[in-house]
Amino acid sequence: MGRKPKHRATLEEILASTSDVLFPAEMGEKAVSISSTDCDGDTPLHVMVWRNDAYAVKVLLEAGANPNAIGDMGETPLHVAVSKENCTIAETLLQADAKVNIRSDFNETAQERAIRKGGAIAKLFA
Repeated sequence: MGRKPKHRATLEEILASTSDVLFPAEMGEKAVSISSTDCDGDTPLHVMVWRNDAYAVKVLLEAGANPNAIGDMGETPLHVAVSKENCTIAETLLQADAKVNIRSDFNETAQERAIRKGGAIAKLFA
C-alpha cells in the first residue's frame, strides 16, 4: 500500500493562511496579497518565517515577496529567521538577496544577531 503524497499549499492557500495573523479583527476573512502588511509592517513572509515554514517562504519569495520588508520592531524576515535559528530559512532569504545590515529597533542587524548567537546560524554570515 503506497503513501498518499503530501499536499503542498498553493500561493493562494499560503497567503490566506496568514490573514488571521496579519488582520485579526477580520478573523481570517480579509484577502491577503504578496505585498500586504499589518499595522506594524509585517508581511506574509514574516508570518511564514515565524511558523518555520521553509516551503511557504520559498513559494512567497518566488512569487515576489520582499525579503527586506521591515516589520514589527524594525525587523526583517532575516532577523526573525536568525532569532529562531532556522538555518534553512535564513539561507533561503540570503539567496534571495536579503540584506544582512538592516538595523532593527533593537539597533541590531541580522548579521550581528547571528554572530552573537553563534553556532550554525553564525556560520551562514561568515
